[in-house]
Amino acid sequence: MDIQKFADTFFSPACIVSVQKKADGGYGDIRLAAGNKKYIEMIDMRINNKEFYVSEDAGDTFVPNSLYSKYFPKSRSFEDVCYKAAIQKIPVHTYGHVDNVDIWFDIYAVPLELEDEDVCYCAYTVTPSKNADIIFNTANTVQTSNDVLKTCIKLHKANNLKDAMENVISEIRAICKAECCTVLLLNDAEATYSILATDFKTNSKLKRVTEFEGFYDIATSWISMIGNENDCIIIQDKADMDYYSRINNPWYLTLVEAGVESVVLFPLRQGLEILGFIWATNFDTDDTMRIKETLELTTFFVSSHIARYKVIKHLKHMSYTDALTELPNRFACTDHIADLISRRKKFTAVSIDLNHFKSINDSLGLEAGNQVLIEISERWKALSGDETTAVQNFITRINGDEFMLVICDYNSDEELKDIIEKYADALSEPLTVDGCDLYITASFGYAEYPTDAQTADSLISHADAAMNEIKKANSSDHILGFTSDILRNEHILEVENKIRAALENNTIYFNLQPQYDMDHKLRGFEALARMKDTDGTPISPGEFIPIAEKVGLIDKVDSMVFQKATLFFSSLIKKTGLDLTLSINASVRHIMKNGFVEEICDLIKNSGLSTDQLEIEITESILIDSAEKALQCINELKSIGVKFAIDDFGTGYSSLSYLNKIPVNLLKIDKSFIDRINSNESSNQYVKAMISMGHIMGLDVISEGVEKSEQVEVLRSIGCDFIQGFIWGRPMSAEDAEKLVSDIANNTDFSH
Repeated sequence: MDIQKFADTFFSPACIVSVQKKADGGYGDIRLAAGNKKYIEMIDMRINNKEFYVSEDAGDTFVPNSLYSKYFPKSRSFEDVCYKAAIQKIPVHTYGHVDNVDIWFDIYAVPLELEDEDVCYCAYTVTPSKNADIIFNTANTVQTSNDVLKTCIKLHKANNLKDAMENVISEIRAICKAECCTVLLLNDAEATYSILATDFKTNSKLKRVTEFEGFYDIATSWISMIGNENDCIIIQDKADMDYYSRINNPWYLTLVEAGVESVVLFPLRQGLEILGFIWATNFDTDDTMRIKETLELTTFFVSSHIARYKVIKHLKHMSYTDALTELPNRFACTDHIADLISRRKKFTAVSIDLNHFKSINDSLGLEAGNQVLIEISERWKALSGDETTAVQNFITRINGDEFMLVICDYNSDEELKDIIEKYADALSEPLTVDGCDLYITASFGYAEYPTDAQTADSLISHADAAMNEIKKANSSDHILGFTSDILRNEHILEVENKIRAALENNTIYFNLQPQYDMDHKLRGFEALARMKDTDGTPISPGEFIPIAEKVGLIDKVDSMVFQKATLFFSSLIKKTGLDLTLSINASVRHIMKNGFVEEICDLIKNSGLSTDQLEIEITESILIDSAEKALQCINELKSIGVKFAIDDFGTGYSSLSYLNKIPVNLLKIDKSFIDRINSNESSNQYVKAMISMGHIMGLDVISEGVEKSEQVEVLRSIGCDFIQGFIWGRPMSAEDAEKLVSDIANNTDFSH
């Protein structure tokens, strides 16, 4: 996640705050990691106005990731709010002054799921408000205040806003002794309204708001009738009704038709924005002032919690929505599938991949490719929102030109295939981009739960396998359901048998590829699995490793490499006395296997290798597919000193919200980015951004696949820490690695 882009999504002044987490549970440095335009303008105004405090080293403008005390006086209350939100993960809403200026600010601090070993984050927004005066300067009676506080405190503990609000409004209606009490929310973007909560006295004959057509127009007409923030509308007798019949006759007519004789109505505000309204009707008019006080206080609490709910909803929308297409993203897809499986509901996952999409990017550019993705998403979005059928379908964008469709509530295989065909047919009309008519096709592979798989991972994997199979066929057929034959074609079976034989005969071996810092000082080696055919010919790891993963043998291959490599490396370290790191690759399947932690501990014990000399490389996919269990395993091993690295960083589905949960030490940038670093400016900037992000998170960064001296120079200039590639060392045998290390050990500067 791009922290700056995330900050820019807020309408109010907002910043992303980082809080250093100490081992004792306390906190250290608090920094303003990023801010949106309004927040930065507020900071810059402070810097240029001598009446406000700023530190001497504040500079001329806001600098991201600065200590907050550069721009504001040290504040225990600010620090407490940020600590609660960032570290304790508790959303906070409060009020405050800044530098004793006579303006109250609405302050919201919302936890963000972005953290590394010792830094946590929260979103912090400030909005000028006078609502606090209702609480702090109120003339309300003690009894009224106590009644409202006792009722509205329930909102703080609520997980479901609507259910909690229904309960609160029921009690507020009783306190007001009114016939009805209602909370209405406005949606100006869609020109609609919704009833968040309403409660009627038993046997009430009042008409409901929903019985009147065009009530949104009536509700918005109240805005012009309300003055400053503390104003409200009160109708308590015929004279009042006559007055409103003249200035707002449409509303007056609905009041009469509904059976309303008296009403107190308050706007629900967030800053200058009106979120909706709250009102009580048909009460004892001799008690009007007490009812006004009750609703005035209730308005404060209800507005605050609706605003907080909107902020949290906004954050969830951001983390579950693809920024380009506005479709649900991979996180939303995996959560949806997990929910369906938890309910034992039959459904089908459809893996979709656009055919020849790369040629569009190559020939017309990335912008044209993005327009194609947006247009296709709009067409598919319309299909998923079709309410004319009982079949439920959920379309998501996974990555690049990959989509996942989840279909529920179909009655037959024919109905299922008809739905998939509709998504294929939606591409039959050409897309016009930059004056070019483009004809797009896609490959669809599907797998059904629970028939084809019993877990989310295997279901998605089987759908992907079916999609890849039909894509490889390159025929007029474009839809294929999963069968076991897909995983067991002749070539896969042949290689699988060779892997099994190598495991049985203990002939899986390893090569070591050196890793260096930018001064050509040896950091260590990565152990790479290798295998030979029966005739002694090497089998490409690019061939046998994916098949080992597909047929479930990769954990056994890993284990054999682990055992042999750790024994050799421990012996090498003892001989030379050098401080080097051995990196080993662990697959998702291997880490998820029961006993993985014990296996690594046994390796360390049996080999005599120091824990801080062992580094386990994991891929980004584990951050999505198995994050919770992976985190448990990683934390156990991390606690004894084992290091972790994210391999092929930038090619998968990583998100800061997941990445910050995994306590890794190193990011490995994939070779595909390094290949283009000198010829493609966007790749250059992307690598630079990944290195910067890694450093911000306190991680070292290594670039893989470095083959040219020009690449080394660019990586050195943008702050890369280590490199691995043919330029300084191809994968080598154990004997050659031993010779290399021995030569270095005899050289006092520890370089080669």
